[in-house]
Amino acid sequence: MIEKKKTKKTKKTTAKKKPKKVVGVKVEKVVIKEEVVSVKVLQKEVPVSQAKIVDFIPKEKKASPPKGIKYYGTGRRKEAVAKVWLSPGKGDFAINGKSLLQYFCGRKLLEFQALRPLVVTNTQGSYDVFVEAFGGGVPGQAVAVSLGIARALLVVSPDFRVKLKREGLLRRDPRMKERKKYGLKRARRAFQYTKR
Repeated sequence: MIEKKKTKKTKKTTAKKKPKKVVGVKVEKVVIKEEVVSVKVLQKEVPVSQAKIVDFIPKEKKASPPKGIKYYGTGRRKEAVAKVWLSPGKGDFAINGKSLLQYFCGRKLLEFQALRPLVVTNTQGSYDVFVEAFGGGVPGQAVAVSLGIARALLVVSPDFRVKLKREGLLRRDPRMKERKKYGLKRARRAFQYTKR
């Protein structure tokens, strides 16, 4: 018995095109006492019909150094650099727009290192300190801030030199990361030796 092959004719149907999806931006603001505390920007796929254009959110402006009388000093340690401005005031301290406690995350040793020149010269409550710190890590920045404050205090009064020098606060720590050598993995670390 010979079986006939059944051939199915397939209908060509055009599938409905799905609407294109666009990445929309949803903005959430947390407002406390009419001050914007934080802004969260969330991205998610939204159909074109529902996508909305959101106003541009400008970046927060960097805090600028104080106006009026100010004394400047630069401090460095490893890759960290700190630009320090002192101005006569109540003893406020700001590093990159944050307080000392916030910036050093409650690490008492780093706070102690940064404030050392003011403590040694007995000027802790008489100057406001404004710092722009960048590069390196937080501990390196703490020492850089210390050197910057010490140098700025010398501009305030050269009489502080004896006290600061005795404590070793005017010395720029020369220890830096050693350069990598060719043929080695790092500065001195060689590749693993295989005997066989």
